[in-house]
Amino acid sequence: MTRLLILVEGDSEELFVQNILAPHLENFAVYARATGVVSKRLASGMKFTGGNRWSNVQLSLRPLLADTEAWVTTLLDFYGLPDNFPGVSEASTSHGAAPDRVQTVEVAISEAVGKPQRFIPFIALHEFESWYFASPSKVADYFGKADVGEAMERACQEADGPENINHGKETHPSKRLEGYGMGFRKTSAVAVLKDIGLDAIRATCPHFNAWLAHLEKLGTPPP
Repeated sequence: MTRLLILVEGDSEELFVQNILAPHLENFAVYARATGVVSKRLASGMKFTGGNRWSNVQLSLRPLLADTEAWVTTLLDFYGLPDNFPGVSEASTSHGAAPDRVQTVEVAISEAVGKPQRFIPFIALHEFESWYFASPSKVADYFGKADVGEAMERACQEADGPENINHGKETHPSKRLEGYGMGFRKTSAVAVLKDIGLDAIRATCPHFNAWLAHLEKLGTPPP
């Protein structure tokens, strides 16, 4: 049995892990648990989670990495990472392709926490919400808006794939989804990703596929 601790940016990512990713990984004897980035602690011991400030991410990783019998990974968005996040300044000035730039950040995160052997940093390209664009028709069916499916298809074609939909303030994936007028809400819409399925996401999102394949290899393949 392999335990996997996943540090997530927000509630929607946590729901994705609980309802979609963890059940899939159990087939490979990998048992995943999501935990949110701690953004605030009260004297009472109560914690608030969410966000991507590097100081909070770093502090939240420490107890996870201290568990020497577990593997650790992250699920954070490339879009919106602050300038002081490891690797972001280098990635932002690079003329390389988006997968190369996000890999620069992932390598820098590992280096910033001492390059632990059981740590697999992962940054979603460009956002967790990119994965909805793996199946525009499923999103359109779920919300009952055929025109949304057409708009999403165009966005994918123009960008050459969901993970390449850009990082602009008005054009990043979640902004597009919220702007389609279908009542998209990040947490409630995670059910759509379950309809879309991991196979469809893997087929259209190579950076995600490489991460998931790595996680599957931590365990035992199904018979």
